[in-house]
Amino acid sequence: MVLSVHPGKKRMIALVAAVVVLTAALLCMPHRQVESETGINRAGATADQRLAFLAQFGWEVEADPMEIREIVIPEKFDEVYTRYNALQKEQGMDLLPYAGKTCKQWIYKVLNYPVSGEEVRAVMLVYEGQVIGGDISSVALDGFMVTFQGPDREGQESTESAEDEKEAVAVTDAEIPEEAWPID
Repeated sequence: MVLSVHPGKKRMIALVAAVVVLTAALLCMPHRQVESETGINRAGATADQRLAFLAQFGWEVEADPMEIREIVIPEKFDEVYTRYNALQKEQGMDLLPYAGKTCKQWIYKVLNYPVSGEEVRAVMLVYEGQVIGGDISSVALDGFMVTFQGPDREGQESTESAEDEKEAVAVTDAEIPEEAWPID
């Protein structure tokens, strides 16, 4: 027994049109705000979402980013990326699933870092509208780099001096190849 179905042109056109409409609707949907298993809202598709992401950790930043660029997360992590990814894992993120992918890097000037006197930046890595990594860091060569939670962000002021903090997380110039990212 052989069954043969010959849909009419109208049915075929209607089916194709329905698939096109459904696909367009899915593509046009705004990125939803996704919370990670740590309860952190990682939405970062819009300027407001990126500012809200940083605000949930208590950071006040200039609304306009200092810099925006596309970066490629390397397929294979060298020592610098391995250490940077360890920092990401401390804050419940992991760059390994994004190896080889191109993402956007947004850099904002932090206005309320507890240790004054240095330029401090919030660096965010955003892939498909979601924050996948980043840090709070100083621009000084002997500076620091911490998670988005920052130093002692449990509602208390930091008691460490700037020098103690730098010493704790200092990265020497000799350890970093000139072409390394995310260190400038």
